[in-house]
Amino acid sequence: MAISDKQFDSQFDKVANLVHYPWIGSGYASAQKRVLIMGHSHYAKNGKDFSQDEYDRNISNKEYTRGIISCAIEKGGWNFHKYLQKTFLYEDMKAHDFWSKIASFNFIQEPMKEVIANASLSCNEIAWKCFADVVQIIKPDICIFVGKKYCAGMNVLDQKDVTYSVKYFDEKINRTKPMSGELQFKDGYRLPFYMIHHTSMLYSPQLWHDFLNKEIPEVVSFLDK
Repeated sequence: MAISDKQFDSQFDKVANLVHYPWIGSGYASAQKRVLIMGHSHYAKNGKDFSQDEYDRNISNKEYTRGIISCAIEKGGWNFHKYLQKTFLYEDMKAHDFWSKIASFNFIQEPMKEVIANASLSCNEIAWKCFADVVQIIKPDICIFVGKKYCAGMNVLDQKDVTYSVKYFDEKINRTKPMSGELQFKDGYRLPFYMIHHTSMLYSPQLWHDFLNKEIPEVVSFLDK
């Protein structure tokens, strides 16, 4: 089974309200481009229904996200993973090669009870604080958010002296306008980011590959080698 790099775990333990350890690919720390890819949330579901047992198992297991990604590498994963990989990988490349290069974790820290539900404002505020603390630890060069449900509560970053900018692109892809922006931390660290359509629904890997390749060709080239 694929294993996440654990060198940052002692620092992750100090991040308030961080429920799950982020996935850190074995080659991430030494990569020529440190790429962070954000999922939105886990779901406490058993089939289509909410499961209290799954909820409890989720929040009590700090390795939960890592287990999900390891399973995706070994067994193919869910649409989120499959189409994300297809955005960057040539047909003959292995999933392990992709995930070994990147870092990834889910933005919302509490597992969601419904797939179509929106997280509360307080959940988003907690998420942005966790995100700011985590990226200060792992220092990605670029972040790609999968999905568009992230902007609520972003102004809580003011409390951490993080300035931010967000803009929409004019052209829609899969009926979604991509977004880009940047976070700037008081120590001078800057993190550019993109927000794309969620890979699990009505998603065209080729169209989003073309968009990202136009915007950040050096990142796409690094990931699909």
